[in-house]
Amino acid sequence: MDACETRCHNRRPISLPAAVPSQRCGFVLTLLFLSGGGHTGTNVMASLAARRDGLRLVATSDVPDEPALFAFDAVYLAPKIADDAPGFERRVLDIVAREAPDLVVPCRDEDVEWLAGLRDRRDDLRARLLCGARAVAAMANDKWTSYQFAVEHALPFAPSLACTVDAGARARVEAFVAQHGLPLVAKPRRGVDSKGVVIVTTAAQALRAMHRHDHVLQGYLGDASELDAYLREIEQDGIPLFHTFQGVKRSLQILIGPDGAVAHVVCTRNAVTARNARSIAIDDDDAARAIGERCAAVFAAAGWRGPLNVQCQPDRHGALAIHEFNVRFTGATGARWHIGHDEIGAAVRVFAGHVIDARFPWRVAPRAAVEGLWPRAADPASIRALAERGEWTRRV
Repeated sequence: MDACETRCHNRRPISLPAAVPSQRCGFVLTLLFLSGGGHTGTNVMASLAARRDGLRLVATSDVPDEPALFAFDAVYLAPKIADDAPGFERRVLDIVAREAPDLVVPCRDEDVEWLAGLRDRRDDLRARLLCGARAVAAMANDKWTSYQFAVEHALPFAPSLACTVDAGARARVEAFVAQHGLPLVAKPRRGVDSKGVVIVTTAAQALRAMHRHDHVLQGYLGDASELDAYLREIEQDGIPLFHTFQGVKRSLQILIGPDGAVAHVVCTRNAVTARNARSIAIDDDDAARAIGERCAAVFAAAGWRGPLNVQCQPDRHGALAIHEFNVRFTGATGARWHIGHDEIGAAVRVFAGHVIDARFPWRVAPRAAVEGLWPRAADPASIRALAERGEWTRRV
């Protein structure tokens, strides 16, 4: 029996729909990335680019024409969860039967919530799924329930108010503004990439924000005087074509192992340095690490397993406050690898029991990395094949 046969012989049996088994010979480890062609999946792949020997990297996608997909060894089309959740589940279970992945990695919020639900329902698969309890995933994907969870567990979260329209809405907004001041931030309860987020600068705008469906008002984190100066400049000179108020984000990336032990807490400062670039630098602040360690303990006790990202910024008094949880890898995963933090390697080690060679290109990791855009394209024939057949495999 050769090495590949031994590997397959020793694999735990699973009950899944019948399918054609994949050819695993020559591969030590198979990783399946849900929505692997997006920003998060692309960053995880970037951290694996120099050490793919023995790895089979597989992705799902709801579109066939994302160029990043064709860096994988195999790609399978699957419907969007929001459009066809049962169809998505059937498709993913079929892929799991064919590919027998050692670890399934969710790359989008909706993927991680679905995968956590599968983990709750399928004891035979849960050891291979990079996630924890579904209730925790659902909480983290909703900024209002995230606030409630943080309050319950004494985590320093930005003050928040759910946007609802009723007889008491005006009084609630007035009380919230009186307590926390202006500006405020109105954001969708479930959303990513700051889509739909607006900065509220007047009491009238705050009241109108209450009519936004499934939104939340949050206290403004950062230096409000910068916003005041910006508004004065607009009045005098006009509106700049490009602008941002994101400032320096304090990002805490955590990994909780399958036994609930905390594998790591990585703290960085993420700052926009150009219109399409940002710097990811190591953060040595003790306050940031204390929040990260506290969040890790709370989420582990609540049943979360796998990656956890905590987004923070200083409040108007200078104290760090949380404004968002993400229970997955993030778009900065590739940059964090460049500064010496191997998130996917750590996850594979503690969840699948395999060690991926770090293979860093330096003896001492730099303290900062630059994340930006890069050109990419895909072979039209590969795109056509994926669109027509629903799957694509790299030619060896």
